[in-house]
Amino acid sequence: MMPNLLSAFRMIAFLPVIILFSFEYYLISFFLFTVAAWSDFLDGFLARRYNITSNLGSLLDLLADKILVSSILIFFVFYTGNIYLLILTIIIVLREISISSLRLFLVSNGVETSNITADKYGKFKTFLQMFSLSLLLIYPLFENTYFISALIFLLISTLFSVISFFNYLKIWSSLKEK
Repeated sequence: MMPNLLSAFRMIAFLPVIILFSFEYYLISFFLFTVAAWSDFLDGFLARRYNITSNLGSLLDLLADKILVSSILIFFVFYTGNIYLLILTIIIVLREISISSLRLFLVSNGVETSNITADKYGKFKTFLQMFSLSLLLIYPLFENTYFISALIFLLISTLFSVISFFNYLKIWSSLKEK
């Protein structure tokens, strides 16, 4: 139950994060986002530790991450008007939609979610995305260096996103052959 509540928190946390940022409460926005990002780790840890995993919980966890990251990225595209951020966001969001669709398709065809969990590239991608988003949330407090640093980390996470996407395609084709 608690892991699903943490996922639900992540699903709605993007809204106060964006509102707080918009009203220039950058540090509060940053801290709320950080709590939301860490709740991703915590819900997975609790679910595994107490053996309370479920297909619903796995899907909620995935959906929560996509909503949190994609919503904030899209907000920043409009807020900054930065073309590089736009390109990275498009790649990330398309990858997330593709992976989510693939997972839903596989689960609806009887594949256990344990067979389609994130690999090391996907986990590292998520960490880098959360880190780069946290930098974006405080960049107005610092020089442009934080914005550029966030873009660099986001670029690296995008590369890991693409690698992880191709790994999912390999997993899907191996499951399809069985």
